[in-house]
Amino acid sequence: MKRKKKRLLFVCYGNICRSPMAEGIARKRLGPAAEVASAGIGATGGPAAEEAVLVMKLVYNTDISSHVARPVGIFDLGTFDHVVAMDVSIYNHLRDIWEVPEPVLYAWDIEDPLGSDYDTFKESALKIERRLEQFLVAAGLDG
Repeated sequence: MKRKKKRLLFVCYGNICRSPMAEGIARKRLGPAAEVASAGIGATGGPAAEEAVLVMKLVYNTDISSHVARPVGIFDLGTFDHVVAMDVSIYNHLRDIWEVPEPVLYAWDIEDPLGSDYDTFKESALKIERRLEQFLVAAGLDG
C-alpha cells in the first residue's frame, strides 16, 4: 500500500518572509516525499520580500521569486498533518481563531525579519533550517 504524502503548512503573518523561506527549505529538504505549502494570517497577496528571495537563491539555490502571499483561509486546514506557526502569536491565532487542533499545531520561535537587512534574513533562514531538522526528527519525517 502506498503511503499518503505528509502535508505540511508553514504560517507566518504576511506570508512574504518566514513562511515562504520555510516552504522553500522544506521542499528542497523533503522533495516529492511531502506536500509543502505556506500561508499568512494577514496575507494580502504580493511577492516574497526581496531579501527572502535573495537568501533562498544564494544560500539554498532555491527560487521563490514566483511566490505570491496566500491567506491561511484559502486552505482546508484540516487536511494538513502538521501546521507550523512561525511564532507563538501566530500559534495562538491559529488555535483560537482557525481552531487548528493542537496535536497538529507547532509553535516555532522565528522572529519576523521584515524591514531588516540581508544578514538578518539569512539568520532567520538558517534558524528555520535548524528548527526544520529538529522537527523532522521529532515528527518521524526525516526518513
